[in-house]
Amino acid sequence: MALSSQASQARDARSVDLDWTGPDDVDCPYNWPLWKRLYMTSIPALLCVNVSFASSVYTSGTNDISRQFNVSRTESLLGLSLFLWALGLGAIIAAPVSEHYGRRVVYLTTVPIFGLFTLGSGLAPSFVTLIVCRTFAGFFGSAVVSVGGGTNADLWQPTLAGVVYPFYFVSPFLGPAFGPVVGGYLSETKGWRWLQWVILFMVVFNYLYALPQSETYKKTILEKRTRNEKAPTRSSKVALPSRAILQRILLKPFKMLFVESIVLFMTIYMAFNFAVFYSFFAAFPYIFGPGGHYNFAPGQQGLTFLSIALGCVAGFVAVVYIDRRTYPALETKYGVGRVPPEHRLYGAMVGSALNPASLFWFGWSANAGAHWASPVVAAVPFAVGNIMVYSSGALYIMNSYGSLHGASALSANSLLRYAFGGAFPLFTVQLFSSLGIGWASSLLGFISVVLVPVPWVLYKYGKRIRAHSQYITAA
Repeated sequence: MALSSQASQARDARSVDLDWTGPDDVDCPYNWPLWKRLYMTSIPALLCVNVSFASSVYTSGTNDISRQFNVSRTESLLGLSLFLWALGLGAIIAAPVSEHYGRRVVYLTTVPIFGLFTLGSGLAPSFVTLIVCRTFAGFFGSAVVSVGGGTNADLWQPTLAGVVYPFYFVSPFLGPAFGPVVGGYLSETKGWRWLQWVILFMVVFNYLYALPQSETYKKTILEKRTRNEKAPTRSSKVALPSRAILQRILLKPFKMLFVESIVLFMTIYMAFNFAVFYSFFAAFPYIFGPGGHYNFAPGQQGLTFLSIALGCVAGFVAVVYIDRRTYPALETKYGVGRVPPEHRLYGAMVGSALNPASLFWFGWSANAGAHWASPVVAAVPFAVGNIMVYSSGALYIMNSYGSLHGASALSANSLLRYAFGGAFPLFTVQLFSSLGIGWASSLLGFISVVLVPVPWVLYKYGKRIRAHSQYITAA
């Protein structure tokens, strides 16, 4: 073990010394053709839509699942909650593994396993089998959620990050928003098992699309190039990870979550917004669905989520617009690649006001029995604000920690986001039924108000906080 540890340390030391031959190095992803970088960017975005769609489309079949397996509706929601918790847990492992072995191997090994457990969910003969398969599907689907941010950091210079990154950052929200839209009518006509088949069809298409991808991670590219330049020897062997490397892989995201103030506070804010977002998948059926205040049919109730999808797209456009209006001038002022990361927070600062306003509007309009269009439209500004906070916050984290540590920082973010997102739907219906729609939504709104200062405080004091970080790469 001592020899293995020494070998791994020597390998890490060599990796630190490796670098591109110059700014025009053809192996550097920054210098790849535009079509190739766009293709590589689209892979994690499409896969993330696939996995996040799988999380929410399940909720369209919970009534059928409750009847078939004789469980309560809250118990049936375990298929959503366990999926989300496993997504968060898997992200803690997948992202740092990608920082040690590269991005490509993580994508190509985890996606087919995700598909196999989705197949198992669709064939499940019992409720226990269903939730076990859903849990493992979430665990292996987590890689695309946590590694995609690192892939984008590998491919794009900071100048274009504000335009390209939001394409990926909007995917964990667009997928869930369209889940009930598709699932509402499908579960009504075909049954809940067909929801799993749709997920599986998407997996097959996206995996075939992703197969030709290239490696993007700098360290892995340079190590492979170095090995290819050396003459192969008969004694060359693939080094197995030592205990020290395994500990570093598994503990790094946890450490960053609790010792990095930027990661901790931005993650708490983003996690709460994410939890409220997923609570809608329990609240909307309670308010709009059969037996609810508006008594829509399942298919009609699913269409109400189009307001969230619309808000996600509007939030994406707003983030890109703010970036294009501000970042070129900032690069002129500070220099290309030298803009302080805090300037990425403009979108979050604007969007932070939309979330509580939307929750108050949504809750009290539904509570008063207003026309269904009012609470449906009220969800739009929440989706806009949510995307603006998430995209700006994730960009801030990635710009602060760079491609070397950014994936681990975002995986720590994913852990808390999905932990919150999985927990909230389990008590949403009870909360709304006991407090009433108006006060339950207002309670979430008041918490959102408390969190509004987070991006503003980080904008003002972020540079001082970064000065005490052991992982920060930005000045």
